[in-house]
Amino acid sequence: MIGMYRRRERLLSTENKSKPVIVSFEQSRMDGGFTSSVSASACVEAISKHPLNSLLVSSGFARTFGLTFPATLPLVVQLSTASKHAVPSWNRTVVCSVLEALRAGADAVALQLAIGNEFEEKMLQDFGAVSEEAHSYGLPVILSIFAKGERIVQEYDRALIADSISLGSELGADIIAVPYSGHEESFAQAVDESSAPVLLMGTHGATNFDSYCKSVEEGLACGAEGVIVPFQILPPEEQTAGLERIQSVATLPEESQKEDV
Repeated sequence: MIGMYRRRERLLSTENKSKPVIVSFEQSRMDGGFTSSVSASACVEAISKHPLNSLLVSSGFARTFGLTFPATLPLVVQLSTASKHAVPSWNRTVVCSVLEALRAGADAVALQLAIGNEFEEKMLQDFGAVSEEAHSYGLPVILSIFAKGERIVQEYDRALIADSISLGSELGADIIAVPYSGHEESFAQAVDESSAPVLLMGTHGATNFDSYCKSVEEGLACGAEGVIVPFQILPPEEQTAGLERIQSVATLPEESQKEDV
């Protein structure tokens, strides 16, 4: 298990006194509000111009573009996915094994768990199997938890997000990723009580890039360890500038930097 903890630390550590910013090309289909027709080449170009902490991609993306990125850039390979035409759209299926992710250069693996629907049980079983295999190879598992289904009235409900963080802890996820609920007190409490680092993911229901950056800033202030940025949320003609803005939002206050010294 030592290898798992070392790799997790590398994913979360930064050299520029900021919280980690992980760009996800694979999460482009997770929630609406922004175009999902993003170009892989545009992603590669933007990332090559801006230093990142890590990149979350599919195994196919990792195999195709892995040598394009610096060897020091950790790759997180998403094992479960679905097309935008899936019925229902929140049903995630494991399409890549842990061994295949390793062959593609993975430093960690990721799974998506949609709760509150009839496919939740299957996805929980997938996590149990994948987590055991990943840990046997010393790979950390990032579990992205989001609420989708007919019984979900408000997917960003503060109690629902807090329960998602608690569930991630109970499942033994190495890193938990959830949307920001928008309720500072309950979110901060859930993050503080979590047994694993919590990252922000998804668009948090934002309708534009400005509101997304504001929600990221609030979520990080509540104690979230970092943010997984869906690539499609970046302004189409200004991806590099968008990444720089999010990086500035993730920069720790000067007081925190002094405490780390």
